Amino acid sequence: MKFIPSLLAPLAMAASLAHAATGLQPYTAHYEVIRNGDKLGQAIVTLKQTPGGWDYESTTHGTSGMARLAGADIEEHSVVSAANGKLQTSQYHYRLSTLVKSTQRDIVADPATNKLVIRDKKHTLEFPITPGVLDQHAVTLAIAQDLSSGRKGTLTYPVATRDAIASQRYQVGKEESVKVPAGSIRTVAVARLRETANGRTTVSWFGLDNGFVPVRVVQTEPSGEVLEMRLVSLGK
Repeated sequence: MKFIPSLLAPLAMAASLAHAATGLQPYTAHYEVIRNGDKLGQAIVTLKQTPGGWDYESTTHGTSGMARLAGADIEEHSVVSAANGKLQTSQYHYRLSTLVKSTQRDIVADPATNKLVIRDKKHTLEFPITPGVLDQHAVTLAIAQDLSSGRKGTLTYPVATRDAIASQRYQVGKEESVKVPAGSIRTVAVARLRETANGRTTVSWFGLDNGFVPVRVVQTEPSGEVLEMRLVSLGK
């Protein structure tokens, strides 16, 4: 379940002007989480419109195997502003909890001091705010926005990680039909381009007819472990 924070994010919508600019839509999506072909858990992703941007939240719950025994849950919440169609993280909260440990991380952007503060249980780090900076949960919003505007090729975004602000690159691939529990859906594939060849690969498929909601996400670890999310249902 550790791949959820960096892969899955809902798409966002603000006021009608922003809607026209981004082409994104609010939604509630249900996913099944698969590990090496076996069901591991389920995830619910919700997107809500706010006066200044988007409020986007995801919850992943372990329902099978060791994830169920460990009581594993992941919660993420991003508050994203939108000025002239440009997305930027205002606040982000991440929590992973199991029966034996818990992890928490928060990101807060303070325009008054032009500081982005990243805080966990051990560290507090400050960086100058980079225009358009996103948390790892909300980066999918920017990808979906660019896809809705017809962007192709390589997409690059400034992303706040646990200890830095770094550029993340994604390659827009081909259109293809993907079969998931929600049905057979037309999608476009987007692959994460990593700077280090550590053997980890991540590919996401965004729906072409559903507002570019992620339909399927597959991450392969260096060990050969395969983690996957598949769309089960989608509603407003």
